[in-house]
Amino acid sequence: MNRLDSYIARSVLLATLVVVLVIVGLDAIFSLVDELNQLKGDYQFLDALLFMLMRLPRRIYEYLPMACLIGCLAGLGTLAAGSELTVMRAAGISVSRITLAVLKPMALLMVLNMAVAEYVVPPLERIAQASKAVAMGKGDTLSNKGKGYWHREGNTFMRFGAIETGGTLHGVTLFEFSDGRELHRILGAERAVYQAEQGWQLQDITEMTITAEETRQEHFDAMQWDVSLTPESLSVVMVQPRDMSVSALYSYTRYLMNQGLNADNYLLSFWRKVTQPLGTFALVILGISFIFGPLRSVTPGYRIFSGILVGLVYKYAEELLAPASIVFGFAPVWASIAPILICFVAGMVMLRRAG
Repeated sequence: MNRLDSYIARSVLLATLVVVLVIVGLDAIFSLVDELNQLKGDYQFLDALLFMLMRLPRRIYEYLPMACLIGCLAGLGTLAAGSELTVMRAAGISVSRITLAVLKPMALLMVLNMAVAEYVVPPLERIAQASKAVAMGKGDTLSNKGKGYWHREGNTFMRFGAIETGGTLHGVTLFEFSDGRELHRILGAERAVYQAEQGWQLQDITEMTITAEETRQEHFDAMQWDVSLTPESLSVVMVQPRDMSVSALYSYTRYLMNQGLNADNYLLSFWRKVTQPLGTFALVILGISFIFGPLRSVTPGYRIFSGILVGLVYKYAEELLAPASIVFGFAPVWASIAPILICFVAGMVMLRRAG
């Protein structure tokens, strides 16, 4: 029986890895072409290629649930096409036993995928974004070109054009407001350098002071910047919520709530990451139920097409429910759990009928 489980697991695992290679490879090519349209300044072809390569783990993490579904359909479909599943059933192997054999390699992939999302994707994303921003020259102090990075501390809103992982900020702009929410000072610096003992030092500074009587502007070569930010805490500012680790999302969500700020986007990303393994298992169970049910005797191409279609519907359902939770005010966790429950229930119902 162990040999049979290994045979089923190997068939599904190999099919899934091939699907990952194809999907991620195609997406990487399209992403590289898009990056080539953004070449600017010191950001040239080799930089764009390195940027694309550093983001490959992120793409693998995002596409793995769909790849597991298609791999399950392709792997089990191959066994079904060779009548191997029919022989297994005739030999007394239950559907639940085959399902368990399929879920074992998927569980391994999910553990590895969560480890990649927690420990590999965030640092690579920070390095990739910082290198690209610096190379493209997004250091213009008061420029609105590019999105930049925003942060708030007390009554001060901060914008950084580019952030280097070593502790250097480019294009720093500080907007200071009074308690009455009136803008009274704008501080723009070419760069800010972090020194462990002295803290942050602003360089090449333009200060604009706004009062009811006048607006005064001055220039300074250097100035100490008293702020609680550190290069480590800036890692949260540098990446999108979907690229942060689960632990960082949890910590930053609590920080935003304590500051009285909106944390919905971070909560949505947190729950999507936490529930992704459950969603993958639900998709795999749905795929297995297709093999023993409506897709039992169709062509391999039709199975793959069905897997892509179901995977896209699942992904778009997640994307639609995420903003819906903000608009209609229900808990963000339900935006992630609802598609999982639907897939799981549908898969279990069809498996029960097949068994």
